[in-house]
Amino acid sequence: MKNRLLKIMYIITTVMILIIMTSHVMAVSSDLPKPTSEFFVNDFAGVIDSEYEQLIQNEAVSLYKQTGAQIVVVTINNLDGESLEEYANDLFREWGIGSAEEDNGVLILVSVGDRMSRIEVGYGLEGALPDGKTGRIQDNYMIPYFRDGEYGLGIANGFLAIVKEVYNEYGIEYEPAEHQYISDYSREKDVDTGNIIPVMFVISLVIIDLIFFRGRITRFLLLTASSGRRSGGGMYRGGRGGGGFSGGGGSSGGGGSSRKW
Repeated sequence: MKNRLLKIMYIITTVMILIIMTSHVMAVSSDLPKPTSEFFVNDFAGVIDSEYEQLIQNEAVSLYKQTGAQIVVVTINNLDGESLEEYANDLFREWGIGSAEEDNGVLILVSVGDRMSRIEVGYGLEGALPDGKTGRIQDNYMIPYFRDGEYGLGIANGFLAIVKEVYNEYGIEYEPAEHQYISDYSREKDVDTGNIIPVMFVISLVIIDLIFFRGRITRFLLLTASSGRRSGGGMYRGGRGGGGFSGGGGSSGGGGSSRKW
């Protein structure tokens, strides 16, 4: 009887620790913006002219279709006192920029009110875009225009410089997209770190299963998950409105560079 009570107390304590740990993730997720329907261009600060938005979207889609890499642009009004590096890293992981297999995503973040910018690079592209190179891209192609208030032009210049480097990494000759890309997506809701309750439920089941059922439930869950992966899925979603783009679960380890003007 005593041993059984100890096991129950252990389970309750473990679940409480999980709740405390994941509550921080939920708070961070709720503070971050959601991607726009275009996904690659997210001008929350309203500083990018429409022609530059279309240019970036065209090139981002073309790059993604040829390489699987994703370059995402985000502008915000301000950071509300948060660290630029932490915000960029959190946003990168929350949106899952790039593929989970290759971590081939790049985030260009511009905080207009703070007069700060950052290029955040996924693990898989850190060789092609080391910190020094992303810093030079900002210094040479972006910051001079930001100082004059020409955010759209500066962002487009920096974006195209990064596009060129990514194509080089994949051994593809860079050819700018010639046709206009019509953005008519209705993006489906992604499974991400905001879906904490199902994750906690699965973890709790695993713990209880290991203690009382010797892993039988865990084996069942693994078989179910494996079956789901075989059925399909990916970063390009077909269906409503011609489909939509979303992140593929890519991650960032903090590589990149920050600038202030």
